[in-house]
Amino acid sequence: NQATEGMSIPEDWKWIKHDQRNIRAIAKAHGNPKIRTFPSIGTLQYVWAEFVRKIKWSPILNLMEYNKFDAMRVLQESHGYKPYPYKHYESIFTRFYQGYLLPRKFHVDKRRVHLSTLVVSGQLSREHAVADLQNLPYPSQAEMDNDRQYFLKKMGWTEAQLEDYLNRPERPHTAYASEIRLWNALKDLYLRIRR
Repeated sequence: NQATEGMSIPEDWKWIKHDQRNIRAIAKAHGNPKIRTFPSIGTLQYVWAEFVRKIKWSPILNLMEYNKFDAMRVLQESHGYKPYPYKHYESIFTRFYQGYLLPRKFHVDKRRVHLSTLVVSGQLSREHAVADLQNLPYPSQAEMDNDRQYFLKKMGWTEAQLEDYLNRPERPHTAYASEIRLWNALKDLYLRIRR
C-alpha cells in the first residue's frame, strides 16, 4: 500500500513490468531456459485487460489506515509471526537478489526506497532509517553465506561462475529486444486522451 510502498523507485532501477518480449529476449540470450510457465503479461495483453475488458487493480490496503509496525505487532502477538528484517525477504531467492545481487552488481539498495517510504509516512524516524542503512542488508553474514550457497545450488553455478557474472559489465534492458517503444507510444496516447 501507499504507506509502505508509495515511494517511487528511481527510473534507472526499474523496467516496465509488462515487457514480456524483454523477459524472453534476456532468457534467450543467456541460455534460453524454459520460461513457458513463468507468469507474465505483455504490453498489448495488459492494455486489452485494462482498457477493453475493464479489469482494474483495486488497492484495497490504500482504503484503510495502515501502520506496518502495528500490523506486525498484532501478527506476532496473535499468530506467533516472526518478522523478516527487510521488505520482500520472505523468500531466500528474493532476499539474495535484493540483499546481495542488486547492491553488489548494480549498486541498488532497495532498502533506501522502502525505508524512505516509512519515514515519509511517519512510521519510522529518519535517524533510524539512516542507521539501518549502515548495516549489512542481511540479518547476519552467516545467513548471507547460506543464501549464497542456496543460490549457487539452485542456479547450478560454481563460485567462479557467480563471480564471473558479478564482474561482467552491466547490460541494460535496452540491450535486448523490448516493448518499450510500444509502451511509451500507448502511454503518450492515453495521456493525450485523458487531457
